[in-house]
Amino acid sequence: MTTHVVKAKEPTVLHGQSHYVLRPDDLLVGFKVDTAHVIPGEIDIARFDDALARTLQAYPVHAGRVVRPRDPNDPWTISLGNQGVPVTVIESDADTEVPTNTVIQRPFTLAKPVNVMKYLEHGNDEPLLRMTITRFTKTGSTCVGLCASHLIGDGFVARTFLRLLSQNYQGLAPLDPPPSYTTPAPVPFNAADYGAIPHPDYAYFYPLRGVPPHLVPGGKKPVRVDIRLTAAQIAELRAGVLEQCTERDAPRLSRQDVLVALLAYCLSKADPDNPPIQHICTIVMSRGIPPRPMSSIGNALMWAMTDAAENHASDTVFSIAQRIRRALLKYRDPAYAAAYDAAHAPLALRAINAELAQDFVQRPGHMLVNSSWRFDWTSAHFGFPGQTRFYHTVDLDEPQVLKMFAPNPTRLTDGGWYTRSKDDVEMTFFVHKEQKGAFVELFTAQARNLGLTGDIEWVGDVV
Repeated sequence: MTTHVVKAKEPTVLHGQSHYVLRPDDLLVGFKVDTAHVIPGEIDIARFDDALARTLQAYPVHAGRVVRPRDPNDPWTISLGNQGVPVTVIESDADTEVPTNTVIQRPFTLAKPVNVMKYLEHGNDEPLLRMTITRFTKTGSTCVGLCASHLIGDGFVARTFLRLLSQNYQGLAPLDPPPSYTTPAPVPFNAADYGAIPHPDYAYFYPLRGVPPHLVPGGKKPVRVDIRLTAAQIAELRAGVLEQCTERDAPRLSRQDVLVALLAYCLSKADPDNPPIQHICTIVMSRGIPPRPMSSIGNALMWAMTDAAENHASDTVFSIAQRIRRALLKYRDPAYAAAYDAAHAPLALRAINAELAQDFVQRPGHMLVNSSWRFDWTSAHFGFPGQTRFYHTVDLDEPQVLKMFAPNPTRLTDGGWYTRSKDDVEMTFFVHKEQKGAFVELFTAQARNLGLTGDIEWVGDVV
């Protein structure tokens, strides 16, 4: 194993600027983004380093270091000293790259981690990004692993960074507009129009230097469930849910609305001893909501929470999906998004100044949806389109937390590849062991009642 440092090619897009000021919504100090792309071939290290240097030229914050202010009234910043990104190269004689071809890998061993606790120290030199190249000598594959501090961006930023890195490696033009470092003035709004805006991500906390509640020894641990559905099956479910509509004009419901609603409905029925899921939070981006550009750097996340049902006893998959859609439409209104950000900023600052981390464990009656189903992660393929697999992880292995992705292509025994439709879905979540059997039965029966045909692909042990 060797490690070397790659610096951004000069001049960068922020040439002449000594610091980049982090916004309050960027201050996710205790969190990171882990990704891995496995290709069926080799990565040339010198060529990779050159591509990384040119990518960092557009993303100089990734090569900087975070600066914690000594005065809590001052902003957190990133020094743009081009301190660089460590690249670790590993030779592995493992028989396979990963234990299973699910997108979610736990534990995640494909990227050397950044140490997020060091960001709390004044004068720290901890990188904000680490890259790991793993050469699998037995399979002939190579893994490009990324671990980035959440301070420099969310999953969308990691994806666009990797897409540019892949294009630079191949000597091709960028797929995306260059990242935007500006913070436009918000849309005018009247706070009185919206009342108390919910911020479930800042409802519960734990000491940032402490142990997250879900990792405290002795706690009850759930079991994992992975489901794959084809695009045709998803269309069948959506059509069946829309048939539950009693209104003359059926509202527009997305496929994700329907799938999340179906899961929430079945999870509630499988756990009758706890309150039914009433508040579903979908993590959505404020990128692309005027005036914030789609190419905005950093974190651009909002937690779009549904209202509770007027009568949960008569809830249907359709009524749940309708509440999800209404919440998403509300949060995509520019004035509401501006009001959300204005109320969110002081909560973020108060938490980080008190060294508190957000506790995302879902309480009874709540569910969290973190989906990047539409992200096309494998478009960062380093020259192997249709043959690149993407892997991610989940830090919160707790019930009522859902992650959604497009499934990976599968390598066949003859050396060929089976590439699934980009509209297929892979869903990963956790349930308590005693509820898993009931959930599987309920989900299967409800899906059949809605018109689903063909086999449901349960990955791993079903019961």
